[in-house]
Amino acid sequence: RTTPIAEDAMVDALRSANFNSYAPDIVECIKDYLNITAGPVTFTQGAVPQILARTAEDFFLKTINVLREAADICYDRLNEIPCFTCPRKPEGSMFIMAKLNLSLLEGINDDMDFCFKLAKEESVIILPGITVGLKNWLRITFAIEPSSLEDGLGRIQAFYFEACQEVLRFIFHSRYKIEL
Repeated sequence: RTTPIAEDAMVDALRSANFNSYAPDIVECIKDYLNITAGPVTFTQGAVPQILARTAEDFFLKTINVLREAADICYDRLNEIPCFTCPRKPEGSMFIMAKLNLSLLEGINDDMDFCFKLAKEESVIILPGITVGLKNWLRITFAIEPSSLEDGLGRIQAFYFEACQEVLRFIFHSRYKIEL
């Protein structure tokens, strides 16, 4: 997990009038940053079995329930947005993969472009699938409080609404009653 300071710096950079989302050095830096393994250091790994053995069962049950609720929210809400297809609801992970249908979006070239513009316009940062070898897919982490997840998904939906083609905009407006 990134620190709030790092997240703020990334969002500020993306919002900057001088930011060029196609600058190869910027894109490569972000890709390199996202490839950093955030796993525990070796000596900590040796302590994990004892820590797990001493942890109350209620902790695990609560964690599983929170993640299950977040997975349900994420899966259901993303599948309501026409430009996304989530083929499977997550079972045992903290992220969901969503296929991006670019033909329903105006001014979006690929998954990287989608993520840059989403961060700049809605302050929502998600991982472009290209960074994990899946072009035009998105990897969305849902290991956050359900209220924050709902807020982020609402922002993604608003971003889609602004980028969708005119005919779809009318249909979407009729269905979800979002003001133009």
